Amino acid sequence: MGKTIRLTFDDAVHVWLMRWSGMYQHDIAPHFAVNQGRISEVLAGKLHTGSEAVARKMR
Repeated sequence: MGKTIRLTFDDAVHVWLMRWSGMYQHDIAPHFAVNQGRISEVLAGKLHTGSEAVARKMR
């Protein structure tokens, strides 16, 4: 069986920054070796709540 890859909170912060820079979810996903669904969960606020706020402070 394949290894399960999980996004960390820091990864989620970077997902937000990448999205705001104009990248699409399907382009972000390969950077973290996850499927687009994991990226969608971050951007929908279902995974790593609070990562958007941290990312906003980094902008």
